[in-house]
Amino acid sequence: MRSIILGLIFVFFSFSSLAASETPTKKDAESFVKGAVVYLKMNGRKKFLNEVTSSYGKFHFQEGTNKGLYLFVYDEKGNVLAHGSRLELNGRYRWNDKDPDGKYWIRDWTYLVHTRGKGWTTYKEYNPANNNKLMLKTSYVTLVDEMIIGCGIYK
Repeated sequence: MRSIILGLIFVFFSFSSLAASETPTKKDAESFVKGAVVYLKMNGRKKFLNEVTSSYGKFHFQEGTNKGLYLFVYDEKGNVLAHGSRLELNGRYRWNDKDPDGKYWIRDWTYLVHTRGKGWTTYKEYNPANNNKLMLKTSYVTLVDEMIIGCGIYK
């Protein structure tokens, strides 16, 4: 019971701190992921993935909320389990996708979480808050229950 209460307090402060300023920071993205992991552990995989893909879910992109942050969730083979911005990617195999510079970013973050468990990676991706403009993105990723959970900020 105590761990549930502590988890709820952590989630509350993680999300409330996101409203403090307009532009998301690396700290915001990392806190968002950590709050999502707590949510996952408290609510289970199915409810968690639904919160990522549901247009009103707490981990889905929404203008004016959570600084526009969203989660992406992949398996370790490059399959999109849930995407909080681009629903058309859900269920898609993306292991061989490259950014415009030829970087296999999904392979990179998979290697990162297998070697360090969590960390930061940078690549180019489309920003839903900026008319899907291609921008540099730095993402925090972590490996939990055979899922790579991440959130990034655009530069």
